[in-house]
Amino acid sequence: MSSHSQTQATTPAAETTGAVGISKAADTTAEFSQPESWTRIMGLPIGWFAILFAVVIACAALGALPNAMLAGFAVVILVGALLNWIGGRVPVLRNYGLPTVLCILTPAILLHFGLFPTALAENMEIFTNGSDIGFIDFYVASLIAGSILGMPRALLLKAGARIAVPLLGTIAVVFITLGLIGAALGYGLRESVLFVAAPIMGGGVGAGIVPMSQIYESQMGGEASSYVATLIPAVIIANVLTIFCAGIFNGITYKGQQFFVGFNGNGQIVRVAGKAEDFSGKPKPTGGTFNVLIIGLTVAAVLFLAGSLIANFVPGLHAYAWTILLAAAIKIFGLLPESFEDAVSTWFGFVSGTLTPALLVGISITFFEFDELGALLSDWRYPVLVLLAVVVAVVVSGALGWLVKMYYVETSIAVGMGMTDMGGTGDVAVVSAANRLELMPFLQVSSRIGGALVLLLVSLLIPVLN
Repeated sequence: MSSHSQTQATTPAAETTGAVGISKAADTTAEFSQPESWTRIMGLPIGWFAILFAVVIACAALGALPNAMLAGFAVVILVGALLNWIGGRVPVLRNYGLPTVLCILTPAILLHFGLFPTALAENMEIFTNGSDIGFIDFYVASLIAGSILGMPRALLLKAGARIAVPLLGTIAVVFITLGLIGAALGYGLRESVLFVAAPIMGGGVGAGIVPMSQIYESQMGGEASSYVATLIPAVIIANVLTIFCAGIFNGITYKGQQFFVGFNGNGQIVRVAGKAEDFSGKPKPTGGTFNVLIIGLTVAAVLFLAGSLIANFVPGLHAYAWTILLAAAIKIFGLLPESFEDAVSTWFGFVSGTLTPALLVGISITFFEFDELGALLSDWRYPVLVLLAVVVAVVVSGALGWLVKMYYVETSIAVGMGMTDMGGTGDVAVVSAANRLELMPFLQVSSRIGGALVLLLVSLLIPVLN
């Protein structure tokens, strides 16, 4: 038989094999893409999840849990997924950040009262912040690169000039106001700025508090863990207040009420040429080929290494800050092909969509100190300053937006509340409470770009205030 005949004879079988492979892959994707429910956790049937979790618990109980990368991933992913699932089952409260709050608070509370396995806690602490593994750097580098490179360029260039006014103005007014009032109350200008205003305006936990604590450690000394314990309470309290404000705005505008010209845009943020859809990004990636993911990971990692290299030769700014500047410059000047940007954005979608609960439980065990929290809340000036930060951000951002032909309510939500909520989950809760889902791209700008600017700002302020 000729080779040509052999080819013809084998082609149908090859095609059949390929079709079967594709069919199996599709079946697998469908199996694990099912939404969480009372019977499924992170896409797994609850029985299989329980088996995986039981193996981890058995290893911890028998002293067979190694402090290695694979064990660390297993522990934080399973613990985070369980708490995130529990929070997602509570009606109403799940829309107001309960899954995030449970991930941040529950492990620390259980550990404080001796109810959390010590072996698991040690493994999570080493994995999250250990110098040999550095899960935090892994997560933050992916988040910085993906959130900035995945941002629509038109949003940075066209809407950026206009949004920059309320964004930069709100940061400045909140920092100055809290600093002056904190000093007048005897709380301290430095403490009010660095430990109340900065974490609230810093873009949440993973993108704000975590890199901020490391900036503080490198520039002020001390341990990042103690700084995180001081910074987290402000973010949690502010997130609740911000969602409450969003609900109020929805309540006073749901019938289209206009208290003055330019007050309510009914979801439209700009009063002149420009629509929200002009600045919307691509749909958030939910999957990708192996090559796309590895390229996205590599670009994010190299970008972080470049930031670290610059920080090594130019002291004063943390590596995260330089990474942010590099990512912004690459995006603005179009220095990477769009396919590279899409790859990094896809990698970021994978990391943020699957590993955020894992990071939060790791932070809870590694950084959260209840003695520190009790000391903060025992001083009445602390919650007052947190409330003041949220109110000033909401009022000032709306006023500054109105001055540059933006709607007051929409700018207050997109900038003021986007800056003071808890980042990604906070953004979702805010737009849901305000009934303005179309503002999500703008809240992402506030959380990500605004949060990045706050990191840069604190890097510059520390030498002045310290």
